Amino acid sequence: MKKQNQWTLLIKYIFVIPACAFTLLPLLWVVVRSVEPDTGIESYSFMPRAITFDNYSAAWNYPRVIDENVTLGTMLLNSLFVAITVTIVSILFDSMAGYALARKNFFGKKVLFWLALSTLMIPFYAIAIPMYIIVIRMGMYDSLASLIIPFTASGFGVFMFRQAFLSIPLDFEQAARVDGANDFFIYWRIMLPMVKPTIATMIVFKVLWSWGQFFWPLLVIQDYSKMPINLGLAMFRGHNITRWGLLCAGMIVATIPILIVFLMCQKWYVEGLSGGLKG
Repeated sequence: MKKQNQWTLLIKYIFVIPACAFTLLPLLWVVVRSVEPDTGIESYSFMPRAITFDNYSAAWNYPRVIDENVTLGTMLLNSLFVAITVTIVSILFDSMAGYALARKNFFGKKVLFWLALSTLMIPFYAIAIPMYIIVIRMGMYDSLASLIIPFTASGFGVFMFRQAFLSIPLDFEQAARVDGANDFFIYWRIMLPMVKPTIATMIVFKVLWSWGQFFWPLLVIQDYSKMPINLGLAMFRGHNITRWGLLCAGMIVATIPILIVFLMCQKWYVEGLSGGLKG
């Protein structure tokens, strides 16, 4: 039996290692291009001809060509502000809604839950134009508010938190009510700390989604000082030439915050995802 398990493990590694290597090849290519002198010519080599970090400083200051007060750091800070704000506010709203749908009995509860789920079936591009019109009429066009307010809640977040709260025994809530705790105290001090894996999962999802937006900021942001980093990276692609070295250096800079968030939350990420879907 032990020998059979060793052979099974060996076969798994034979398939997993090449798959991981194949997955990491694009990232390796980006890293190599970012530390190689930028010639404007696309290369498919995975070994740099020479190593230099000039691409990083050039990419950082490249937006000054259009606006001398804007750097890639400005756009990075915009993305950080939007991602952090959207994540905190949406987790707060989603968890409140999820708690109400999991623990409260009121008229239309099931209808509201299915309406929240139905939003997952609507493609974003189908509602982009109505959202764009609303943003203009509310005076949020060309402001960071247009990247935050439309995304302060989501059906997926409501679903995940509802499932997580349903998996918690009622005994905890009943004991708190006996001690005189009100609804908000139970939600904030008892229930929410018990769904940390779901919170970590939603942090990863919210940050990744907010950080990866391109189409929506392209519609509502014109001021370079308010652009997120994804729009900034698009500046390195011209009609006739692409600055591959600068573009790859900018991509590495844009990837670091996402990598940090995932490493911080990976302990609870899988647990929260499996628990939410299972509950």
